Amino acid sequence: MRVLRRWAPWVLLVVVVTVVAALLSTPRSGEPLSPVNNGPDGAQALAEVLRDEGVDVELVAGTGGLDPETLGPGTTVLLPHTRYLGPQAGADLVTSLSAVDQLVVLADGTGQVGPSLGLDVEESWGSGIPVGADCTVPFAREGDELAGWDVLLAAGSQERAATTACFPPGAGHNLGGAREGAVLVLEPSEDRPRTVLAGIGPTWTNARVTDEANAAVALRLLGGSDRLVWVQPQPSDLGLEAAGSLWDVLPRNLTPALWVVAGGLLALALWQGRRLGPVVTEPLPAVVRSTETTLSRARLYQQAHDSRHAARAVQAGARRRLAPLLGLSTTTGPDRLVEVVSRVSGRSTEQVRPLLLDPGTATDDAGLVTLVRELHALEDELRRPGRPGPSGTTDYPDPGGSPEQRPGTSDAERTR
Repeated sequence: MRVLRRWAPWVLLVVVVTVVAALLSTPRSGEPLSPVNNGPDGAQALAEVLRDEGVDVELVAGTGGLDPETLGPGTTVLLPHTRYLGPQAGADLVTSLSAVDQLVVLADGTGQVGPSLGLDVEESWGSGIPVGADCTVPFAREGDELAGWDVLLAAGSQERAATTACFPPGAGHNLGGAREGAVLVLEPSEDRPRTVLAGIGPTWTNARVTDEANAAVALRLLGGSDRLVWVQPQPSDLGLEAAGSLWDVLPRNLTPALWVVAGGLLALALWQGRRLGPVVTEPLPAVVRSTETTLSRARLYQQAHDSRHAARAVQAGARRRLAPLLGLSTTTGPDRLVEVVSRVSGRSTEQVRPLLLDPGTATDDAGLVTLVRELHALEDELRRPGRPGPSGTTDYPDPGGSPEQRPGTSDAERTR
């Protein structure tokens, strides 16, 4: 048991530190539609289900992390948005991915998907009401409905011939030749892979992936290849070098200024700092006698009419005086002291206990005076010579002994 009490706090500390370190080291992200974001707007649930289905989900930071030499058949590339892609960078990206199975790009309603990728595609905000597939593609089946989509995509005249529109705003919407829907599928060509533009990003979030056929469409679309490269766009995709540290973004003249300020603070500390010298003693402002403090406290008790508090103080003083008188330690408990006083004085414990412990009878000045008199009488009785001690022996010599043996005899009497 002693070993447990000694080592249990340290073991608990190690466990807490380990748990905190594990939580801090777990990769998390607050980026919307991130596969490591377990929040309502993240897509961790979708990524985990894809992994369970045998798809190798790989997270890449920025389009600069894509290696075209390792991207070929059997790979799907997902780009959650194109906010960090310029027209030239987007066109080069599409060309470099021409060997993959398909490129899936989510539209966020900013109108940048078409210009960023060099495609004739327009965006508008969708109603979000459930819409049916109304198309024939591998990832959509008859009866599938999407709930929570937010962007409607429309293919321009340059893209209509090679575009299939899925999940249009209504059944038969595209019968007149239009190509509008929440998802556009662009057939592959020499300079681009099969490209899927989708305005259904919110349907893949942890909060809505289980609504309607959202999960089924997402799994078929992203799980059609053995490998899924999930790109996490970065500001560096714009072609700007990211800052390596805090000093890289601070003004160049800030460092000398900080050195000057630090030097000034150090000089001020040395100039105004108090130097420690030898320890000296200082006399107290005044010396107050104990009798004066006792009388002052007594007057306060009297003014407050707090007889019970005064009675407790009197009883505490009596207990401190009686304990050494009876050969007991000053730390002896009240019950033990009452027992010894009762045995030595010959009184019952019912008579001694109220005198030493219970101030209940001292409710006014008369009761307090009576208590003080009874305590003095008890002390005088115990101080009389020849009174048997707590062990049954005589603690005090007989008054008939010599002056040297008689308690209370002065030094002058002993030498007389």
